[in-house]
Amino acid sequence: MRLELTKFQKKRVKHFKTSEQVLFFQELGELLQSGYSISQSLDILASAHTKWQHWLRRVIKELNQGFALHVILRKDVSNQILLQLKLADQHGNLTETLVAIGENLAKLQQQQNKVTQVMRYPIILFGLLGMMFVGLKYFLYPILNQWQDTSTIGTKESHNYLYFIVGMIILFSLVIIAFCHRKNPRQKLILLSYMPIVGVIVKTIFTYQVTQQLSTLLSSGLTIPEILDEISQGDEKSNRMTIILANHARQHFQKGYTIESYILKQPYFNRSLAGYFSRGHEPKVLADYLSYYAKTQFQLLMQQTDRLIGTLQPLFFGVIGVAIVILYMSMLLPMYNSIGGLYQ
Repeated sequence: MRLELTKFQKKRVKHFKTSEQVLFFQELGELLQSGYSISQSLDILASAHTKWQHWLRRVIKELNQGFALHVILRKDVSNQILLQLKLADQHGNLTETLVAIGENLAKLQQQQNKVTQVMRYPIILFGLLGMMFVGLKYFLYPILNQWQDTSTIGTKESHNYLYFIVGMIILFSLVIIAFCHRKNPRQKLILLSYMPIVGVIVKTIFTYQVTQQLSTLLSSGLTIPEILDEISQGDEKSNRMTIILANHARQHFQKGYTIESYILKQPYFNRSLAGYFSRGHEPKVLADYLSYYAKTQFQLLMQQTDRLIGTLQPLFFGVIGVAIVILYMSMLLPMYNSIGGLYQ
């Protein structure tokens, strides 16, 4: 009999950080591989990690009440992980799946750190530029304006010009946000895939994540159509993008498309993925191939991210340098005009 969530589970807030999930799934899988039952494994983890004790005691209690692991964890981990746990529980390879989830999360965390590293430089540099602008506007310009009244007019004109530029940037950003908001998740993914510079990285990230997920699910003995059926039955409110993509693929397969031709037609996949589906491998054999391919895609992602960082650093430093020169000119020109006015 299928058990529903308790009232406590529905109210529980997601608090499981990615770094903690990596430890939890890897250690739980290793304990199960050593021959411990899932309750014994969780009890050992509760003793080893005092921070998790209260939560793990509750997990053990709900397991003893007949709840499945994926039901208990549905407020703590992503829907992709829940699907893997559900199918692994149904097909009897929960131990291997838990270890694989831990490894995948570790790579995902490394990927997120790389993306954060890419974004850190422009944010810091533009933050410094903003601080310089505020300092000039509220501290230096008032002093310069006291020297000569005419400089006030010039300063106001430059300020109006700057406000116009900032206003246009904000308006343009709002238009883009409104345009993207009207698109469904798949359409947004397509737009990102076509973007210059970042589009290549977006395709590699998506290809890696899909390949890694398929590898784990195929190792359970499922076929691609069965995986798509399972995904389509999920909660669209909490997993909208995955369900839309799965339904889109199902519709094309029903029209007679092969997996290979479908992948080649989608702009958000790396085309090299299609070759693995043209050989007619059994699901578990295909899972091994895709697991290897996912590793190559992860390595490619790290290389692409490093190249992007190497490109962005001098580019943003150049932009900041030009902006600093413009700010200094806006500071020195009124001073020059003021000094020139003293000799007239």
